[in-house]
Amino acid sequence: MRRFSILDWSLEQRWMIFLLVLLVFYNDPFYPLTFLINSSFPSILDGVLQATFLCTLLLFWLSVYHGIRQNVRRFFPFYLPKIILVSFLWVFSVVLSSVRIGQEFRDPMYNMTIDVRQFTSFRIVFYVVGILYILYLLFLIIRAFGELRNMPYFDIRLKFTTLLMLCVVSISIVITTLRFGSGIIEENFVPELASRYKNSVEFLSFYSLINLYLYTMAYVYSPAKNAAVDSLFRDNPTFSMLNDSDEDVVYGSDHEVSRLTSN
Repeated sequence: MRRFSILDWSLEQRWMIFLLVLLVFYNDPFYPLTFLINSSFPSILDGVLQATFLCTLLLFWLSVYHGIRQNVRRFFPFYLPKIILVSFLWVFSVVLSSVRIGQEFRDPMYNMTIDVRQFTSFRIVFYVVGILYILYLLFLIIRAFGELRNMPYFDIRLKFTTLLMLCVVSISIVITTLRFGSGIIEENFVPELASRYKNSVEFLSFYSLINLYLYTMAYVYSPAKNAAVDSLFRDNPTFSMLNDSDEDVVYGSDHEVSRLTSN
């Protein structure tokens, strides 16, 4: 992407740069500190980095399905409400996982099931915000498909993004169900979700899923070696594709044909 101005990047391409950087920290490059430092800090840092990446991924989904329908994306009306919504999930995940890790480091016999009742309000708000996020995301998906399904280029973008997202969500649900079973309704589900794996299979399956998802999107959204600026994603549905038909997209418009003939 360095060959092109950031103004020519699509919304997905800009997010990919940000997500790939966070993916490095999600993979926990500071793990060797657990062997060098006799402290709970490395484990807490790992939980914070996991929560940060996953919440950023949730923010990416909201931004894509909302932003693909409009070209003007000012920070306060567009990003700020989404950031506030996702920030609640981030804060609650970090607080609950950090408390658990810190207490278990001080007391190996610590059982968060006993003390987790102190965080009842945290857990209730976490689940409420999670439900609001799901409803908001579904609303944006339905609205995006309703407005852009007849626009060939944007229709492909929506289908690809949705297909990959559904694969990640479906596999994550299966992994979580196999991991916790009926324990999903338990009070210590949230802190365990953010801080603990029972075996290496759970660890590798979830990390491999996230990495494969990001690598796939990065490959698809990266421009070809012979790509020119005119062939990059046109990220304005109002002006770039509003009057384009399927034949214009495949064979080129009359204006483009006449220009090539004159040359």
